[in-house]
Amino acid sequence: MTQVIDERNNIAGIKIRAVLDKGKPLSTTRAARDVAELFASDIEGSLRGRVAPELMDEAFHALLRSVLEQRLTTMLVIEASGSGADSDSLPVVNLKPSEVIEQRKVRMSLASLYRYVEANKFYCVVPSGQSNGREFPAWQFAGPVPELLPPVLLALRGALRTEVHAFLVTAQDALNELAPAEVLAGSPFETRASLHPSQQRLLQLPASERQRKVLALINGPGASMAA
Repeated sequence: MTQVIDERNNIAGIKIRAVLDKGKPLSTTRAARDVAELFASDIEGSLRGRVAPELMDEAFHALLRSVLEQRLTTMLVIEASGSGADSDSLPVVNLKPSEVIEQRKVRMSLASLYRYVEANKFYCVVPSGQSNGREFPAWQFAGPVPELLPPVLLALRGALRTEVHAFLVTAQDALNELAPAEVLAGSPFETRASLHPSQQRLLQLPASERQRKVLALINGPGASMAA
């Protein structure tokens, strides 16, 4: 078992160096997952003998890895945007309200950020594994999205937050297998490996035309998301 862990951690270490050296790394999400696994194993090793064994079960490992993965993903996305890497792709992370303000995604206070949610200018989701709280998908603050998103959220008014998020980030046949979020931004998610020429042409359309195509999905015949 120790040999397996050591081998896994060695592979994760190589991937960390690929990201930091600006080589040809995996997606930010995959890299963060591997790094989180590495750190979680190291932390558990340092706690062994200090914490009761029954407390360090699979649930503890999963929670520790989840927390590390989320924080590392956010850090790697910030680093990539600051270095110019992946500047044309959409982040897939969720940000805490305080992170939205701290990273200057919007110039407003927390109170006004929440008011913008109520006014259908931005949207939030419940953090994974929790029953309440708020997190903001980072893609909605990229490029032209803040100007294009409000009419879309208004059209989705009345749907559950989980339904709104699922619609926006799920590939749609009518959009050449792009997600509405990608079409609004005119950029692919950072996890997308490549683009078909038909997808590239769609992303290069004028912003108003891209917005119209997303709205047509909501308000068109047979649409299930319309309020």
